[in-house]
Amino acid sequence: MKFLLNNYKALALALLVTLSGCDNILEPQPRLDISSELSITDKRGAEAALLGAYSELQSNSYYGFEYPALAYLSADEVNWSGSFNFYQQFDLNAITAENSSIKSVWSQIYRVVNVSNNLIDKVPGIQDRNLTEVQRQKILGEAYFLRALAYFDLGRAWGGVPLVLQPTKDKNSGKGIGRSSLEQTYAQVLADLEQAELLLPTLSVRSRASKEAVWALKARLYLYQQNWDKAEEFATLVLNNGKTRLVQPYSAFYTGKLTEESILELVYDNADRNSHANYWLTSSRGGRYEWKPSASITQDLRNPAIGGSRSALIGSQVNGSTETVFGQKYTKIATGEDGAFILRIAEQYLIRAEARLRQNNLAGGLEDLNLVRKRADLQSLVTADVAAALLAVEQERKVELAFEGHRWFDLIRTGRAQAVLGIADPNKLRFPIPNSEILADPDLGPQDQNPGY
Repeated sequence: MKFLLNNYKALALALLVTLSGCDNILEPQPRLDISSELSITDKRGAEAALLGAYSELQSNSYYGFEYPALAYLSADEVNWSGSFNFYQQFDLNAITAENSSIKSVWSQIYRVVNVSNNLIDKVPGIQDRNLTEVQRQKILGEAYFLRALAYFDLGRAWGGVPLVLQPTKDKNSGKGIGRSSLEQTYAQVLADLEQAELLLPTLSVRSRASKEAVWALKARLYLYQQNWDKAEEFATLVLNNGKTRLVQPYSAFYTGKLTEESILELVYDNADRNSHANYWLTSSRGGRYEWKPSASITQDLRNPAIGGSRSALIGSQVNGSTETVFGQKYTKIATGEDGAFILRIAEQYLIRAEARLRQNNLAGGLEDLNLVRKRADLQSLVTADVAAALLAVEQERKVELAFEGHRWFDLIRTGRAQAVLGIADPNKLRFPIPNSEILADPDLGPQDQNPGY
């Protein structure tokens, strides 16, 4: 089982066609010569296709590196210090629509969408006595979850996007699909999560979607929509399930694998590597050192009253009188085995803390906040001011979820990005749609580009 879970890519390439986004999300070219109609016809093909979907999710153009990296570069967590100036654009909040990383991430997320669409389209009709209804439902549930996650990530980064809900088979597939609003995009995310919740079993394998993963993503979605009571409700479902906990010490969840901290974690190995460490570590540790922790987050993490045991995230080397700092959440450069922590329990406590505070439940909000602080060896926060408590949650999210790609989106959803990050132009709070997509897709025009690009 471990082989299956840790080697999505090898199995997927052997058994599955996954379709590439190329210049137009609606006109992909197949990576292999086997059509999805032929490959998703029995249990074996469906399981291989599902592994293919996870392989696309953990690609270095998505959770294996670039999607979280573009977010933490855009916030105040990281300063660019390297040679790849297309990443410097994110650090400066001066992205162009021709940026190659924007294009690769956009296309990669739509690959996840397309494999999921193929599963949702084909699996219900499979006639194979080896495929039980329980197995069929689980495969479909995971496909709906992965599509929901993909559209959630597109929505929070770009705003509303084209909602492609059928398999992309040829250049005519998806004809007539224009850009949806953010509200429509999030409505589709919720619809897919509702389906996944009906179909998925409870958590048993932390590297695969589960009912708890659905609840956790629902809690996050409702937080973004400022639906505070629903965010609290679904975070509570996760927190009460008894299958996850805040592990000790703080560093245990990222130095280990698939700990009880994780609700959904992607696993990498030497054959299918996570690339973060290469960009974080100094040359003496085998890395490129393309970026480093910002002075602000370094100060916060090293402050015993703010960072506590999370100071472990900051590494340091001294040469004479010069100190060089580097991030230590991703360090397994020799093997590429650093995890991608898509959903973990600490975030759920902080979601519920914020949701409770927004509903003026000061005691409940502080209780959740202080559980996270306690794990980091900090004293409990005591305050009678809800506004101060909300700022404390914001600060806690900054240090607790550091370098995981949350900070940028947190500041945008709370309306504080411009003030905190010093961004004068509000149009820079959305990534540009790749210009190549605007030019190639007949259903998109200049009017569909995000303002300011």
